[in-house]
Amino acid sequence: MPDASQRQRSPAEMELVRALAVAISQRLRQISSREEGMGTDDDWCIYHLHTSDFEIACDALWSLGVCAAAVFRQQEDKYLSQEDFERAGHRGFPAGFFIYTKEVVEQLLEGQPGTSWPSNEEIVDAYLRIAVDYGKDKSTDLPFPRGKPFLPTHPHQIAPMDALARNGFAHKTGDQFIWADRMIPIMVRNYIWDDTDVDWSSVDRSKVSAQAQAVLASLKLEGMAEVRRDLKMMSITFRGLDIMQRWTGSSWLPAGQDVRFLSFDEAVAVSREIDAAL
Repeated sequence: MPDASQRQRSPAEMELVRALAVAISQRLRQISSREEGMGTDDDWCIYHLHTSDFEIACDALWSLGVCAAAVFRQQEDKYLSQEDFERAGHRGFPAGFFIYTKEVVEQLLEGQPGTSWPSNEEIVDAYLRIAVDYGKDKSTDLPFPRGKPFLPTHPHQIAPMDALARNGFAHKTGDQFIWADRMIPIMVRNYIWDDTDVDWSSVDRSKVSAQAQAVLASLKLEGMAEVRRDLKMMSITFRGLDIMQRWTGSSWLPAGQDVRFLSFDEAVAVSREIDAAL
């Protein structure tokens, strides 16, 4: 059976890839322009200075041929296409990327057959990794309720959500969407949901608030500056994962010790509670 990424895509699948490629590129530009020391007129995205989420998102765009390699020591060739990058003798995955505008991404995808693109699931995965929890502007975060209808929080989310619905990754009812069961393995893999049916929003809020206050009290103690800085740089989801693994209820354990004091849903909920304070 041929690889799904090598078969001919339907018009709806082609639209999905185009919509998500545009959404990924514009989200990366938005994130990079907000990050301290990174916002320029060109809007860089340098994956290795951040998280694997950025690396995977850039890899998706690179595989589609809709971003350029940033080659720092060749100012005359600051941005190289994949073909020019390889022709110049570079090997492997670029260290940095220049993210194109919406118009350029659409133009580069126009007329491509799509047979060599990554699978739909890989591109959806890349989109989800950067669609939430980066930066302080929460109006740009995509909601991820489990089994419940939701409205996209920002106009730029409408096109990708419509495309996801037309390809079975979500259901649309009126102006609202519900994530489809097809999303469960992708959501779990990205630590957005856990492998149970529990939604973080259903967690006892009084327990969550108490835990959040205990975490905050610990973060104010002398010697917690490094932990506080590390948590501040994480997305809510990965911060929640770290809290789940290292917070015993009264103190922090060294990184790498996995105590699982909180459930994943509780930990993410705690993370959301303390987000503003961090």
